[in-house]
Amino acid sequence: MQVYLERFKKINGHTLKIIACISMLIDHITAGIILPVVRAGLYPDTISFDTLNTVYKILRGVGRTAFPIFCFLLVEGFIHTKSRPRYALSLLLFGLLSEPFFDICFYSRNEVFNPNPFEVLAANKEAFSEHCNVYFTLLLGLLVIWGMELVISFVRRNNLSIIISYLFCAITAGAGIYIAEILHTDYHGYGVALISILYVFRNYAPVNLVGAYIFISNMGTEYLSFPGFILLFFYNQKRGKKLGRLKYLFYAFYPVHILTIIFFRCILFG
Repeated sequence: MQVYLERFKKINGHTLKIIACISMLIDHITAGIILPVVRAGLYPDTISFDTLNTVYKILRGVGRTAFPIFCFLLVEGFIHTKSRPRYALSLLLFGLLSEPFFDICFYSRNEVFNPNPFEVLAANKEAFSEHCNVYFTLLLGLLVIWGMELVISFVRRNNLSIIISYLFCAITAGAGIYIAEILHTDYHGYGVALISILYVFRNYAPVNLVGAYIFISNMGTEYLSFPGFILLFFYNQKRGKKLGRLKYLFYAFYPVHILTIIFFRCILFG
């Protein structure tokens, strides 16, 4: 049965990234344009609120596919990267770069359609101080699984009890989850916990996917992420097209597409 299923595993990491980016784009257009437009009552009278609400829910449901794919690819990247410090630094730098755009796009309550970012930031100081974008969630997840690996290596080198390994891995994960909650990162501690689950059970596919889906299903509408886990099941363990330095285009896609959404929101409704 397993050999038969392997024949259908044709999706590589590059393809998964593209699918996740498209899904995220749909989700963010919905949250960054449709939602504030509806809140402001700027939609045409010919379209009912119920219709817009249905469209909103469907598109946000499509968007739920992205996050588990990104978490899965983070674990894959951690295992195969040539430089973990550079990987962590990339997440940090793009997280810092993305933060003002993230705040303006999704958490503005005042001056929502104002094209002046400084005025928007000034008018929403309190709201913006309560959120951090998903790069910080991924960074914390990376640091957690890195810490887990160091703990496991230490235990093995010193022939210590496996119980010690479990204990300190749990403490490491708990610390990452706690920090995510304190910082109010996107997906909060759930995101860090999801990354931890995918890492701990990475050698026990599809148990890792089943466990991760059961876990994330308890978080609001994240049960709608099921198609993402189906795609991950058909992952063929291959990176796909080698991009070299162009791989940073995927990192840049996050702030660039959010900035583009803000631009069109202001142009169309400002």
